[in-house]
Amino acid sequence: MTPKPTSESGKAGAGEARGDLGSAGESPRRPVKSTPHLASEGHDEGPFSLYRIVAQLPTTSWGYHFSRAHPDLRIELLNRIETAPGQLLTEIRMIGRDAPAWSTESRRYSQVRSVSEHVESPDTVLYRVTFQSPSIHEVTQRHRVLTRYPIVIQNGWSRFETFGSATQMRAYLAELAAGVGPSRIEAVRQGSVSRASLGLTPVQDEIFRAAVSTGYYAAPRRISVTGLARRLGRSKSTVSTALVRIQKQLADSALRLDIASFASGV
Repeated sequence: MTPKPTSESGKAGAGEARGDLGSAGESPRRPVKSTPHLASEGHDEGPFSLYRIVAQLPTTSWGYHFSRAHPDLRIELLNRIETAPGQLLTEIRMIGRDAPAWSTESRRYSQVRSVSEHVESPDTVLYRVTFQSPSIHEVTQRHRVLTRYPIVIQNGWSRFETFGSATQMRAYLAELAAGVGPSRIEAVRQGSVSRASLGLTPVQDEIFRAAVSTGYYAAPRRISVTGLARRLGRSKSTVSTALVRIQKQLADSALRLDIASFASGV
């Protein structure tokens, strides 16, 4: 079993859209056969939009159990490739004070094959994880759903963005609901959500990411403005002012989002 790794842009690499990090007890599966009449084949799909999907991880998955055990931990799935049939190699960043726990706790899950780590800060760890691919991988391949990174996982749920048609999304979510678990469209809009579209400057983006990763926005707050400024090597007044402006920019951007519900015809 030594096929060449398949990139995210290839068929196998379209991958596990919901960010499900593996299901316990699943055995390697045969290659997925194409389904000729799916909406995702490109026939009469209608206009494309950017969708934000929210999906609960399967209760048998290690991603579900680990994230539920550490509800304040932010898990970002950054990349993945299929290294063998039924096996994925992923790059995952964990942000929060429990981030180092995965190195030890991963041993509890039989579907995890290997784990290596790189500590970026006391509460941010980058992991490379090889694990048995979950059934969601097949569903995503069948519907040709391309997920945008990072796929964010927290407290048993995942969020990600994908660019597609309403017909494709309806068919995809219907199969997820029937065979994987609850999911929904949280928002739909034209264009991509990025630092620029949110109105953040490069410095504001740096401060915002550091604030999230160090627990500034956690409840209770895990770092003060003074501590955050020290970590960033900036003055307290600079960081304090930036945080106020960041919050205003994010609030203004949220009001500008073109949000439509799935029930209203998406």
